[in-house]
Amino acid sequence: MSELTVGDLVAMRQLGCRTIAGSGGLDRPVVWAHSCELDDPWNWVATDELLMTTGMCIPSDEALQIEMIRRLHKAGIAGMAIGDDLKAPPLTDGMLDEANALDLPILSVSHSTPFSAIGRTVGVATQSEQISRIARLSRLYEVARSATLADSSLLDRLSTELGHPLHVVDVEFGTEVLGRRGRMPAETVRALRQRVGGKLDRLPARQAVTVGDELVATAFALSTHRKCMLVVDGPSDIDMDAFGLLHAQSLIGIEVERATRDRERDDASGALLFEQIVDGSLGSDAAQPRLEQSGLADREWVVIAFDSPHLRAARIYLGDSALPSLTCIVGEEGYLMTTADDMSAALDLLSGRIPHLGVSAPTSTIQRLPDSVRQARWALQAARADGSAVAEYSTASPLFLPRTLSEATFAARAVLGDLMDHDTANQSQLVETLDTFLTLDRSWTATAEKLMIHRQTLAYRLKRIETITGRSTKSSADISTFWMALIALRISRGGNQ
Repeated sequence: MSELTVGDLVAMRQLGCRTIAGSGGLDRPVVWAHSCELDDPWNWVATDELLMTTGMCIPSDEALQIEMIRRLHKAGIAGMAIGDDLKAPPLTDGMLDEANALDLPILSVSHSTPFSAIGRTVGVATQSEQISRIARLSRLYEVARSATLADSSLLDRLSTELGHPLHVVDVEFGTEVLGRRGRMPAETVRALRQRVGGKLDRLPARQAVTVGDELVATAFALSTHRKCMLVVDGPSDIDMDAFGLLHAQSLIGIEVERATRDRERDDASGALLFEQIVDGSLGSDAAQPRLEQSGLADREWVVIAFDSPHLRAARIYLGDSALPSLTCIVGEEGYLMTTADDMSAALDLLSGRIPHLGVSAPTSTIQRLPDSVRQARWALQAARADGSAVAEYSTASPLFLPRTLSEATFAARAVLGDLMDHDTANQSQLVETLDTFLTLDRSWTATAEKLMIHRQTLAYRLKRIETITGRSTKSSADISTFWMALIALRISRGGNQ
């Protein structure tokens, strides 16, 4: 219900009110009507209250009348209603001009209209509005209580109740947090994030969202740990009851916090399950029912590897899209396990947001998942090496794309076996020297400093490496073979890439 205004009182002919000045302020709201005859009524009438007087409180001097209008305006009153019973002094032109300038309504009330009639009219209107607000509040909380029992989401039900399509957007990651039937246009989400800009630490209480010159949505900050805003989708500015909106924000904020806690708990238990599968401490029989709880049972799986600092982002992108997955960190890499059917959707969500991704070959055997982790790690290394966004592990792999730990060992020994045996027999560091030399882009100075040896010693070691392996440290083809073999060696030893 809209608020009662001074203009509404004038429009009620039965009240006998007419405007004599300040008609520009007839849209001022009226929450109460109060009678006062003291000479300082501005101290006794509050904001949005209508002052009713027989005129005894009005001074006769023009300057004092002007000062009275200014003080009443400063107090924020809705207007002044003066009884037409000849008790008021003449209203000067200066007083009326000041009221017009400040848009402070001055009404003349018919002698036949008791002030109590105006007071009751305002009181009934205010009471009716409060009853309407309480009823709406009751419905909002009933919606929140019953949302968990219904097929529709809390946002869908609140959207229906409030008459506006509601969304919750994480403005840090650009995702919609609580599921509902329809999604916001991507350009609206982008526009909101651009509007918020660097204000993540202090989100604006209310933010208009425009695309071009068109208003497409209005956003309101939520009190949540995630940087979330309640977005009301629509092409016009929102004229929603502030009382209802405030409680809707509170309900939705509570739901976002609950969903966030549930997600964090599921992520932690899922990480433990994934880690136990990878390290072999959990057998397939024990893992199967827990995978079923995660929506991953009896499927083909893939593992996707990425740099570990992006774990939180990966969890948010996948979780907000309700894509079944398990995630964990092993060494310096983050890993996620999802179904082969959902692989494309997962890559669409992550690529472009996470710099490099490595994807394993599909497997339907739990015991092969540790190999899938190694494959994903290998593919991630390939993505880093050539700067690509996504590298998929090929099932038709050449020698230096091992599918299993045993293949990695074989690939490493095929090139470095004699060198490894020489190091073991002579307690030398030729493999370490080669690894350091290639890692430092074949810089003699940097390698010698890293290994704390003289350049002549480095030259001797490189010559021995070439003699033992039959490969040159100057040939591009041989350098590539050395490098891939060294990576295979790290994988076979469980090292990080």
